[in-house]
Amino acid sequence: MPAVFPALLDHVLALLEDVPVGLLLLDRELKPLWFNEEAARACAVWNHGERRAAALRARRDFRVPAALVEACRRLDPEATRPTVVVSDNARGLHARAKLQIIGAEPAYHIQLDYRRPRGDRHRPLSPGAVALLARLSEREREVAMRVREGLRTTEIAAELRRSPLTIKTQLAAVFAKLGVRGRTRVAALLNR
Repeated sequence: MPAVFPALLDHVLALLEDVPVGLLLLDRELKPLWFNEEAARACAVWNHGERRAAALRARRDFRVPAALVEACRRLDPEATRPTVVVSDNARGLHARAKLQIIGAEPAYHIQLDYRRPRGDRHRPLSPGAVALLARLSEREREVAMRVREGLRTTEIAAELRRSPLTIKTQLAAVFAKLGVRGRTRVAALLNR
């Protein structure tokens, strides 16, 4: 069994890297223990704004945003389910922090979500975004544009009158054609 555990852990970490939500794990001193690429991107936007974050190497320049540090400090370990939500709606940033104690070791589990505000729906596309959209079929472009707006899969399905499974299939094709792993990256590419 010991030989299986490291291999299983590697598979779980690879799986978590592809999750379209930012995942961040902090120790009791609020230092990062682990984070995926989506968390690195969301934190970069939180710390530097969208334009500057696009120029950074998010993983290399990673820093936990002050708003998340403050949120974690507010968590009460005596509460039944200690959780706090932090949002910066103007930039489309949302985080849910939870204090988890396993054994005697407390850790902070943070889920990050980065979506452009929907008020930006009619912003013109840059020439680079138009070139990226040219790689996609008409139906994939419709889905990609809704991802740009920050819509969820079920919202896209309702708006386009397609099944959520069809939308997921088209999203997978968009990811493959644009060479990205998540909807956050699609939105970032189309919003440049």
